[in-house]
Amino acid sequence: MGSLRNPVGSLPSTVYWRRRVLVLLAVLVVLALILYACSDSGSGKKKPAGNGKTSPTASQSSLSQSGSSSASASGGPSGSAPGTSNVPSSSAGAPSGSSAGASSGAAGGPGSSGGASGGASGGTTGGAVGGASGGTTGGASGGTTGGVSGAPVGASGSCQLSLLLTQASGQYANGDHPSFTVTALNKGTADCDVDLSPKSLVLTVYSGSDRIWSSADCTTAGPDIRGIAPGTAQTVAYSWDRVRSSPGCPAGGQPVKLGNYFGVVSLAAGTGPNAPSAQSQPKVFELKSGS
Repeated sequence: MGSLRNPVGSLPSTVYWRRRVLVLLAVLVVLALILYACSDSGSGKKKPAGNGKTSPTASQSSLSQSGSSSASASGGPSGSAPGTSNVPSSSAGAPSGSSAGASSGAAGGPGSSGGASGGASGGTTGGAVGGASGGTTGGASGGTTGGVSGAPVGASGSCQLSLLLTQASGQYANGDHPSFTVTALNKGTADCDVDLSPKSLVLTVYSGSDRIWSSADCTTAGPDIRGIAPGTAQTVAYSWDRVRSSPGCPAGGQPVKLGNYFGVVSLAAGTGPNAPSAQSQPKVFELKSGS
């Protein structure tokens, strides 16, 4: 054991230690090469194919080709789907091409590596052509149908009427008749055709909840149909004689008392879509004594 730890010879001990390390490395390299060769020989055995003649390379090629054929067969519907939003038409056309590709692949599969590649290419071509034709047909028919049935219809516009009630003054002395102006403004995109006569565009005066007077009670005027273009307005003037009225205009109306009143104007709906109903905000005023 002493000679192993302390080499004996004419050369320095470091030389002998280096030689021992080199020999040990050489032995390890040889063992590694032997193990590598054994592992290669174990994994390189040929697996028997269906006819006993196909090499591992051909077997792997046929498997990869059949996988690509299956992918093309199943890819028909998905490839044709983006053609249109109506999926049923395109999906109906795609499976025929996919089935052709799959049957071609199955027919060409058995045999040598050439047969496998031929079957795979046939399946791929059939699937691609079938998927493309199905997608094109489905996309065209679905797109046409969807375009016709789903085409947006442009809005024809509408009449939107706004009523504004203004008055000459907020206070009226003895002998002064309250006067008002009604402005009918079309805020819509289509013409308004409305009746602005006193029986349709009605100004009503109230005292609290008590109905005092209405422009429709005693008027004898006929219809006053006016066309109001979008963004334009029509005005109508009213004056109240400070006498109470009732529907049917019975005789003997009494003058009203002094105090606070308010007026509001409303428009009855006409017979067409361009004659809508509308109502203004109330306007308060006072009847007082003095001049």
